Amino acid sequence: MKVRSLLPTVVLLVAPAALTAQAHDHAGQDAAAGHDHAAIHGAPAAEALPPAALEQISLVEASVAEFASIDAATGSGFRAALGMIPTMGTHWVNRERMRNGAGAELTRPEHLMFSPIDGEERLVGVAFAYQATPGEATPDVFVGESDAWHTHPELSPPGQELTMLHVWFVPSPDGPFAGHNPWLPFWAAGLEPPDAARLADPDDSYRIRALGLALSETVEAAREGVLSRFVESRVDAEPGRERIRSLIPVLDAAQKAGDAAAWNAAADEAVAEWEQIREASLSSIRVPLIRERLTGFYEQMLSGGHGH
Repeated sequence: MKVRSLLPTVVLLVAPAALTAQAHDHAGQDAAAGHDHAAIHGAPAAEALPPAALEQISLVEASVAEFASIDAATGSGFRAALGMIPTMGTHWVNRERMRNGAGAELTRPEHLMFSPIDGEERLVGVAFAYQATPGEATPDVFVGESDAWHTHPELSPPGQELTMLHVWFVPSPDGPFAGHNPWLPFWAAGLEPPDAARLADPDDSYRIRALGLALSETVEAAREGVLSRFVESRVDAEPGRERIRSLIPVLDAAQKAGDAAAWNAAADEAVAEWEQIREASLSSIRVPLIRERLTGFYEQMLSGGHGH
């Protein structure tokens, strides 16, 4: 499955989620049908960015080309953190760059992001991140107003807050600076995402984003990722996962045939199975604060939102 870039080159700047402490405070394409990227919910597709911003993103991409494999990233001092997050992939952090950087040097991103595509881990982006004093002005890195830094006080020493900026390296229906990419679970499960324009409808948006989270239940790396770390072992999600897994070829066939009704029906069935898995998982978490924060993180992934 070939994943086309948003530009000739677009980068993801993504930060690790801190589900152990606090969830984030804060134009996709149907390749088979050949749809153009769309701007969803006011987030501009890459083509809507100023040319100078696109050139900056290309510069970032060139700077991380040498880290395109896990081995290369590891050999250059990046280490995996937290595990896979369905709409972000796995975060790889270079602690030396974190100590020495100010989050604004385009050719030295502090984090890399990998996610499965075509059955192998692919570099889908990077994250710029640095420790700042609360209230400190953030760097003006990219031309235009679409990029937005966000902070994580819970990931910082007293008197500081971790400050981060995201941009996507692969097609992102919520724009290249979105905090989450709902297409990653589709690629990880071996499916093409649907037409991004469908996200403009609230019901379709929930169906599609929840389907992505359902599909992530079939991906081994996601099942072992950060979202599963607080779930009690007594939760048996395998029957639901097996049913979702059985629907993948149905979804694939319906999309290739252009049968929207069949695709929606299969998607709704998968989402219903996932909702049961989610509720059982959340109910198993004994610490109320963790349960509340994990619930909030699910809401972020379902809405595509990213507060600041």
